[in-house]
Amino acid sequence: MNTGKGLGRTWLRGMTVVVTIMATGLTVATAPAGAARSSVRPDTPVASDGSRMSVPSRASVGGASGYAGTGSTVGTNVTAPTGSSTTALGTESIFGPDNRIQINPTTSFPARAVVMITRSGGAHCTGWMYGPDIVATAGHCVHTGGSGGSWYTGQLTVWPGRNGASAPYGSCTVKQLYSVTGWTVSGDEAYDYGAIKLNCTIGYTTGWFGYWWQAASLAGASTLINGYPGEKPFGQQWRGDSVARTVAVSQANQIFYSNDTTGGMSGSPIYQNRAAGSPWCTGYCSMGIHAYGFPHIGYPHDTYNHGTRITEARFNNLQAWKAA
Repeated sequence: MNTGKGLGRTWLRGMTVVVTIMATGLTVATAPAGAARSSVRPDTPVASDGSRMSVPSRASVGGASGYAGTGSTVGTNVTAPTGSSTTALGTESIFGPDNRIQINPTTSFPARAVVMITRSGGAHCTGWMYGPDIVATAGHCVHTGGSGGSWYTGQLTVWPGRNGASAPYGSCTVKQLYSVTGWTVSGDEAYDYGAIKLNCTIGYTTGWFGYWWQAASLAGASTLINGYPGEKPFGQQWRGDSVARTVAVSQANQIFYSNDTTGGMSGSPIYQNRAAGSPWCTGYCSMGIHAYGFPHIGYPHDTYNHGTRITEARFNNLQAWKAA
């Protein structure tokens, strides 16, 4: 599905790629930088049903704070079907000793606002609630990417706070998928982000992450990443490290970091716990969406894991998708 995190070859149609299954240990790479791009503004939002929406040209604020939710599992806890972790593809991207920690239980906030996204019951990604009925994730988790690609319409199920075979908040089906032309037309990893509109409002129970953007560099900002790594038992949520790492390289559209991630964690929140009084967003707030591991041949800073940075335009898109 991508160079470091993702699903199978069918999730890569429309791109020139070399894909490997994590279990095989083969090399993984996406199309080289400079691949053909569309003349359309790459952050132009698109929806799986072809509808268009109005997005403000400027953000009214720099961020939106999250909500912890009620946390109640009454009437929602079910046993989730098993799946195969080998369907999450990608290279393992662990820096030095493996310091990841399992999140167990997953009913505390913000773990319960992190979701597992399964495709046809198996291959999976990660996402994060950012409103009552909306999940942010990687673009390649909702669309194959590139001209001629396709949406995963009718194939995805969302499991908030899943913990192995336990689904304390049940599951939700999908109402609409969103991404941008930079991904769906050009397959450009710098625009690899999207969202999933749900047929439920489970966010009132699980809570949701806040999110923010800033024009200044994010280099040195603390980072945490929770997700569903493919080489761990199916459905287990893990955090990338026992302590926060920091952004090593900050670019206009992407951020690079040494948080441990593996296949299946595409779409995870790149977040921090922001103190009261912080500008734009307080509490658990995301600055980006994890998407790729390393090595990432043909791209700069290929010794870091990295993701899509939330910019002003992306903040506006997230807001519009949430309101739709």
